Amino acid sequence: MPRKAQINHSEFLRLLANSEQIVRSYLRSQVQDYHHMSEIMQNVFIVGWKKFPKFSGTEEEFTKWLCVIGRFEALKYRQSLARDRLVLGEKLINLIADEGEQEILLHEQWSEKLELCMKELPATHRDFVKKAYSPEVSIKDLATKMNKTPASLYQKLSRIRKMLSTCMGNLADEPT
Repeated sequence: MPRKAQINHSEFLRLLANSEQIVRSYLRSQVQDYHHMSEIMQNVFIVGWKKFPKFSGTEEEFTKWLCVIGRFEALKYRQSLARDRLVLGEKLINLIADEGEQEILLHEQWSEKLELCMKELPATHRDFVKKAYSPEVSIKDLATKMNKTPASLYQKLSRIRKMLSTCMGNLADEPT
């Protein structure tokens, strides 16, 4: 396999891993049946992979690009169900899709604000939050390692979350 194909493969997988949840949420807003949504999601990945060599945008643009592919794949799915009386009208589907795009934008803005607020925390608080929300570590395990009680760690997390909430609220008040 040529080296360039390996780089494209790993880059595609990295971008895909970072945007999969947003694309999945977007598709869920358009396709209610979980099994069909999963099938469409696979089609989005296949189409994305085939067209990836032509993609030249940022990570945020990659997520939006996959959502556009998803929109077309969902449209193909709905067209295949066109005879079903329970299918939503195209105007309503487009309205839902537009709202889904707005949700993606709001999620990106929220993530950017959270990242800014995390940077304002003292390094010890940042490290603690990262450890506390790590999927492979429970609060009980973390408490044991830190020689603390789980209750004290939950209390510390609560204080840090309040700090983050205040910071994000202050950012929301600032003009963009």
